[in-house]
Amino acid sequence: MKAIYTKTVLYAYTRIEAVKRQIDDYVERKALASMNDHSPCDEQCERIIKHMAQKVILTQLKSKLNVVLACITDEEMDLLDFKYFRKRSKSYYEHMNTTGRSYYRKQSNLLKKISRLCGKSFLTDQWFEENCLKINFIRRIIKMVERSERTPTRFREEKMLKEIDQKKQKNDKKQSKGFKLSA
Repeated sequence: MKAIYTKTVLYAYTRIEAVKRQIDDYVERKALASMNDHSPCDEQCERIIKHMAQKVILTQLKSKLNVVLACITDEEMDLLDFKYFRKRSKSYYEHMNTTGRSYYRKQSNLLKKISRLCGKSFLTDQWFEENCLKINFIRRIIKMVERSERTPTRFREEKMLKEIDQKKQKNDKKQSKGFKLSA
């Protein structure tokens, strides 16, 4: 699976249930307001069916991602929680036993692993393009990912990680000074 698609599905993962609820609300409102809509009945039904089909696709996407996420380690899940799912705060990284370069290497390797696992779970580029790209929610996330790869967002993230690394180094120096052996 292409890296941009993998990133997109990871960012979308935690939001899928909320979008499905929004689709349910939309369908219910459209059905209740159908008597005030003077467009032909078949057009109204087609719009509702289109939204329900999107809900089915999102359900399939989440199911496929659940299979993929079941194959990764706890440490890898922590990395996903920090970067994509936003379940971890900046302070979480401070307590990780890793440097900025190591963090990026781990994230890069994890993204490649998830891309491979997606292919094995039938979450392929073709399936994604034929199904998910029809959904506005997914297209907005792809645009966000594309922008973030072209803008200084990554540089800000790198700067933040560098600052945290520097703090860690200062703390390590302070701790090592306290443990000097006398000759």
